[in-house]
Amino acid sequence: MSNKTISLNQKFKKLLIQTEGNSVSRKQLIESAEDLLKLSKIQAQRLVARNIHALKTKKLIVATSANNERIYQMSPELLEILHSDENDKTSPNLVVEGESSNELINEETKISTELKMVLGEIQAYQDYLKQFPQQNKTIFLLLNKSRDRASDLYGRLSAISKIIKATKTEDNMTC
Repeated sequence: MSNKTISLNQKFKKLLIQTEGNSVSRKQLIESAEDLLKLSKIQAQRLVARNIHALKTKKLIVATSANNERIYQMSPELLEILHSDENDKTSPNLVVEGESSNELINEETKISTELKMVLGEIQAYQDYLKQFPQQNKTIFLLLNKSRDRASDLYGRLSAISKIIKATKTEDNMTC
């Protein structure tokens, strides 16, 4: 594990450190996020879901019990990382993502979703051109606006993807 890095949100790390033992319920994590971090219920649920998913994919946490009473077992590796980082703030095993990193990823998701919608519009306009040839002029105007919007979104998506990639590269170099 020493050569492997783990991305963990700073706020979520605080929640995990607060837990006692090596297991915690989803409900407890959400309630702690609401109280400790002053988040709304939706924000707390999303924070927990995102970070649990990341840890599950790295096999650092295992879900047990039924969906409505989900319990998470933390791996010994995760516990070691949390407790060593708690005592030694310069731990090389843990890369903590800042708020700006999460904001970049959220922005990338938002732009990507918007782009998909615009591409759907373009496809619909092209279909309607065939269906309603008498409206060609109007549909062409709308189609061109959507194409311009798609180009803008592609540019933004490309830029933000490059920023995220460059940030990850910088983070890996510092480890």
